[in-house]
Amino acid sequence: MKHAHVSHLLCIAGLLLGTQTPHAAEDACTAQVEGAIKRAYPAAKRSGSGYKVDGARIQLSEAFNPHAVVCRTWPAHPELTLMAVPLMQQEDADAGNEGDLVLFVLDTANGGIRQRLRLPARMSDDAVRIRSVTFDTARYVVAPGQMAFGVRIVKEGDSRPNPFSETGLWLYTVQGNQLKPVLNGVVVETSGGEWDTNCAGTFEQTKRTLNMTSDTHNGYADIAVSETKSSSTNTVDKAGECQTHDAKPQRTTYRLAYDGKQYVVPKALAPLD
Repeated sequence: MKHAHVSHLLCIAGLLLGTQTPHAAEDACTAQVEGAIKRAYPAAKRSGSGYKVDGARIQLSEAFNPHAVVCRTWPAHPELTLMAVPLMQQEDADAGNEGDLVLFVLDTANGGIRQRLRLPARMSDDAVRIRSVTFDTARYVVAPGQMAFGVRIVKEGDSRPNPFSETGLWLYTVQGNQLKPVLNGVVVETSGGEWDTNCAGTFEQTKRTLNMTSDTHNGYADIAVSETKSSSTNTVDKAGECQTHDAKPQRTTYRLAYDGKQYVVPKALAPLD
């Protein structure tokens, strides 16, 4: 059983990479990306496998690149295509990255731009790096006739003795010719720990799911956030084997209410800046 928990962590990391890669949600919309970028940024100049625009770089789809453009046809509204464009001002393996994220809603039929929203510094990171950006198109019906889509951003630390990962979720709605943020970040999964890189250590993991409720505030449905926290401790037994001791999971439910502008998120649920 030696390294039992290490294998578990590696399995979780693999699942995260496998399910949250920027290209897992891509479909036929990929063919529209270049045309949409040219419409959005007429002054953009081709550079390698991407574009340069106003001192920033746009990277076209590239395997396992968290700074590449992501797109997906919206299943609930197939006439619309969602596109996320990282505008990277700095990409540095040592100093960190600096960049904005621009969200677009496109006309699926012709690739025309319907709405856009620029999120300053959303792609900036340092010690804890952004590993992927994906769309979450679960049916978040926030109000009658009003559905939100989500953006998930996975961040991971690179410390082996202190592993850390976090998945944050943001929700947006289409209102007229604008994109409106309605949920400014909730951590839906996080894991971490501290260990001797051989066996002994402690580990924690938190998972949260969001469900729309029938209760409302200011015309928007409350969101029930169901949380499950689990933890474990690794120790070396008398035979020199690594043993994992799991604690009883702890479950909590939070309720997020809309204040007229956005859902109010408790600090305990907020993602890293």
